[in-house]
Amino acid sequence: MTRKTESNQILSRMEKEEILSLAQKIWQNQSKVATEIASEALTIISEKYQTDPTFFSGKSAKGILSGLFYLLGHRHDSTRTQREIAVSLNTTEVTLRASCREWAKPLQNHFGNRKTK
Repeated sequence: MTRKTESNQILSRMEKEEILSLAQKIWQNQSKVATEIASEALTIISEKYQTDPTFFSGKSAKGILSGLFYLLGHRHDSTRTQREIAVSLNTTEVTLRASCREWAKPLQNHFGNRKTK
């Protein structure tokens, strides 16, 4: 399987519209925040895939996004509890916490390469 095909499989599991839709479920009355977080999540996912495609192996889209959304919510000063996010995404808090741990270093690298807000 070529790298391009693998990329298409990863991105087909997490299309832009799906990421935005899931973010809107979490930040229901904050459309601008949901859009910003979804956009940033898509950028981070694409960057991570370029450097470490195996990071996504065996993980569901909701599992991947749960921790990422939780961490980005804090960054955007629009926090939700782990429970709120897990329920909104129909996943578990255990999955969300594992996702948070996995995203900690990639996010540190992502934000370290950019100016912070």
